[in-house]
Amino acid sequence: MSLIKVFFLLFTLAFSSMSYAKNNFSVLFVNPSLEGEPFWGKVQKITEEAAAQLDVNIDVIYGDGNRHIQLAELKKYLDYRASPDYVILMLYPGGAEQTLTMLNNYGIKFITLEQTITGLEKEEIGFPKKRFEHWLGEIYFDNYQAGYDLAKSLHQKVLAGGHKGEVNGLAINGHYGSESDKRNQGAADYFKEHDINLQQTVHASWSKEQAYSKTKRLFKRYPQTHIIWSASDLMAMGAQTAVRQLVKNDAGKVAIGGFDWLSDSLALIEQETLTASVGGHFMMGGWALVSLFDFHYGAKYWQENNAITFNLSAITSDNVEEFLWISSSPDWSKLNYKGLSILDSRARSYDFSPEQLRQKQN
Repeated sequence: MSLIKVFFLLFTLAFSSMSYAKNNFSVLFVNPSLEGEPFWGKVQKITEEAAAQLDVNIDVIYGDGNRHIQLAELKKYLDYRASPDYVILMLYPGGAEQTLTMLNNYGIKFITLEQTITGLEKEEIGFPKKRFEHWLGEIYFDNYQAGYDLAKSLHQKVLAGGHKGEVNGLAINGHYGSESDKRNQGAADYFKEHDINLQQTVHASWSKEQAYSKTKRLFKRYPQTHIIWSASDLMAMGAQTAVRQLVKNDAGKVAIGGFDWLSDSLALIEQETLTASVGGHFMMGGWALVSLFDFHYGAKYWQENNAITFNLSAITSDNVEEFLWISSSPDWSKLNYKGLSILDSRARSYDFSPEQLRQKQN
């Protein structure tokens, strides 16, 4: 073998090795909830499928629904494991500054999901790339608009049922603060604009059981209720169970809806015992991974922007058939994550939308 051929062979092997190493960059996904929790479990699964399709190594740790536990688990991972190239996580109120400081000190670039930090804490952490240079950006949806749209879907259902006269509503919020209040404010503004009597708003801590028990008490107090707006599907299902027990044959006349596109809620919408679910945001981890893939290979989006925003979509009895494929053992690997990349296109922004899930599989 000639010297030139040997040199060419060695160069090819070295280049292939470098390309392979580059292809297999690593991402840590921080699931903020408990292992197996329906919504965040779906976010995690989709993120893992996107990683497999894009040839990205991914690890997962859990925050167990607690800011202290999430911070401790993240610190333990970073202290005792090989540092990932990137991190995808949701910030917990009260723990944002510590988390961002830790990641920034490690020099790890990261993306945050949802805009969960408000008020003085938001002023302290500021915007991506300012105080924390390795914070590439945020991926979040408009909670206010989502809350407004859910209220609109529920109101339309009441009107379509032939109701005349005053419309009375109840609202079941999640926790105090963060995204829950933004959703609720959107609903409150819609009710006000359309002269809907919002009789009472309660908080049920995202709990189906709490929503069930509180709805039973509320419905006895306000028996002429036409709308029950809820900040999550689990709470909406709790409310629906309570109404079914109290109202019997006329339970379907109460329009009830929530957020998250859970499988059970879509089945109830198909049966027309639940009215609406607003969602699609379980795709946000996969979208974050696509944007990191692009960034890693030279796309300039995260150099030029601080956020990717998108609107959620409402599923009702009018369109539920187009989304049923996602409700029972969906094969998330059939979604074309590579097709969402802007790396090989002239696009300067991302076209991320839950509407892409309308019967859209490879």
